[in-house]
Amino acid sequence: MFSWLRQKKKIKKALQNQSLQQALANASSHHFQKFVATTKEINWSEYKKRAKAIKKECLRKLPQLIQQFSRQAQQSGAKVYQVSTGSQALSLIEKILLQKNAKLIVKSKSMVTEEINLRGYLQQKGFQVVETDLGEWIIQLAGDRPSHLTAPAIHKRKEEIASLLSHHLHQKIPADPQLIVKAVRQEMRKFFIEADVGISGANLAVAESGTLVIISNEGNARLVTSLPPVHIALITVEKFVETLEQAASLIKALTVASSGLKLTSYVSFITGPSRTTDIEKELIIGAHGPQEVHIIILDNGRLKINQDKDLQQILSCLKCGGCMLICPVFQAVGGHIFGGPVYPGGIGVLLTAITKSPQEARRLFDFCSDCRKCEEFCPVSIPTSQLILKLKSSKGPNMIEKSLSSFFSRKELSKVLTRLFYFMQKPWEENGYLKNLPFPLSSHKLMPALKLKNHRLSKNQQGEKIYLFEGCLTRFFFPEIRESVRRSLSHFGYRVISPPEQSCCGAPSFHLGDIKATKRLARINIESWQKENPAYIITVCPTGNSMLTKIYPQLYPEFSSWAEKTFDFSQFVCQKAHLLQTKAKALKPNSNLFYHYPCHYINSLHLKEEPLKVLKAIGFFPQVEEEPLTCCGFSGVFSWKQPEISARLWQKKKDKIIKYNPSFIATDCPGCLFQLRTGLHEANSPIKIYHTAELLAEALNKDKRSDD
Repeated sequence: MFSWLRQKKKIKKALQNQSLQQALANASSHHFQKFVATTKEINWSEYKKRAKAIKKECLRKLPQLIQQFSRQAQQSGAKVYQVSTGSQALSLIEKILLQKNAKLIVKSKSMVTEEINLRGYLQQKGFQVVETDLGEWIIQLAGDRPSHLTAPAIHKRKEEIASLLSHHLHQKIPADPQLIVKAVRQEMRKFFIEADVGISGANLAVAESGTLVIISNEGNARLVTSLPPVHIALITVEKFVETLEQAASLIKALTVASSGLKLTSYVSFITGPSRTTDIEKELIIGAHGPQEVHIIILDNGRLKINQDKDLQQILSCLKCGGCMLICPVFQAVGGHIFGGPVYPGGIGVLLTAITKSPQEARRLFDFCSDCRKCEEFCPVSIPTSQLILKLKSSKGPNMIEKSLSSFFSRKELSKVLTRLFYFMQKPWEENGYLKNLPFPLSSHKLMPALKLKNHRLSKNQQGEKIYLFEGCLTRFFFPEIRESVRRSLSHFGYRVISPPEQSCCGAPSFHLGDIKATKRLARINIESWQKENPAYIITVCPTGNSMLTKIYPQLYPEFSSWAEKTFDFSQFVCQKAHLLQTKAKALKPNSNLFYHYPCHYINSLHLKEEPLKVLKAIGFFPQVEEEPLTCCGFSGVFSWKQPEISARLWQKKKDKIIKYNPSFIATDCPGCLFQLRTGLHEANSPIKIYHTAELLAEALNKDKRSDD
């Protein structure tokens, strides 16, 4: 309870920190603009496809690649060590430093050194350690820790940085990025020249040649690895590739994702210590660069994870950090809140589970909103939210989560409680909304009233049978969506059924970590489909569709054929070319309509044009938000678990909506409909919000009346 209260306090503080909010907004915006500009000039999807295949192949051959690298690196004059734990790595590095009588150590940015707390350990042992990356040095001076993989000081604005440096350098440093960098450059030069040892990480290790690959923009990594007489490189086992060609492909994918550039300023390929053969072709070790290169290969739980066919995907991470800059939760609270003790963001949750413990990662599970923006962005397509859900389900739900899951998974219980709530809600109901409830049920102060309406079967008994899978929100809050789908598809000659025995899709239980309940619900729905044997299954919720088409086949592979018959409503209408059959016109064709893309619609179902085609076919000219698309903040269980963050996400969405000044909003998700209607009603907005199915049904009905 106390840890939960502390966490809530930290979230509130982060949300109220205007400097943090502005810093995160600036960084995310700048990164996305550069990323979009670059990906217009390259085949980004091909980059991703190639990078994913390379990582998968190299992880499969990982033990062999480590052995091959070690042989080749030693032949090139490097000394190679393999250690299992962080403490072993620390002891080994200390031993090397003592042997070299080192006093001053310069470091380039390395998350693995953060993972084992190398700087803190060495400082306690009496060594002087200087971080040379600009962001890392700022963090070191501030006594802080990184909040991002590639931009460690992303949470600090230029004014804060200037003040910090002015205090440290005993001179006035203006809040001008160019002048800040100039001052740091001047200060840092002496450390590079005087250092006894340089310590770096590495982005990749090439097995065929024993080569380390280090990518940087500032140039500090190149100085750290070339000026001091001794270079120590610490690298984790998942970074090994077989060939230089594979390394080149990963470098391109990593650079675009991390910086939005085609290639970073510096890419160093280091194969052993410096050498020369300029005097009679005799090999002499130690020319202008280091005389010694020590390469320490650290496991720290990774090789065990590499045996798990699902969790193995975590090791594909290139540490580009781009996923965080597209993540709505990270943008709201930063990496110190959404992240582990070392690695931030959603991928940080997974890396914490590997390098620390699943127990330490558990407190972070509920920060993921499962919007899947990171999965769509990731250069190697890591299904981060799905892997978090896998870890969550292996943990299992706590008592409160189990109770909530039971409401959705126990049909008779949910039926009784729903009817009870339906009658109990009357004192708080006003114009279709519940106000001033004595307990919070969402991130808003009000919510739509519960509606219980009987199912109506299709009047058309001749056409192909369509099974309308409603989902809980449609069934209990928005039955008008069900009726709209029935009317539209009946108009096109289908026989629509919506059997009352269908259950919840299982998404709430799945996101609560209750995999047993999820399987039970999936079985109920599959048995209903087998009984009815429809030609098609239609969904009106992208999360429900994702459960039916992606999760159910994992739970019951023998019934995967049903996934092939499952369609989203707008997708079905478009694919079957029914839009060509109608002359329907929008109720108010000249109205300003804004279309809100649900996160799962874009990032899980990969649908984009379908709802726009439906709306255009009935006379609307929908406006869509400029990318990056904003999450509305509903996210199912997330909005209940993290109402403060959900409210912030909604505020950002509302600001975007108001900018477009629409008369109508359309969307294809009941959850988004819940959030949009509630939030705009709470703001006394006159904007009307509809599911795309409602607008199509209304247009078809108008068309029918005009024909009559």
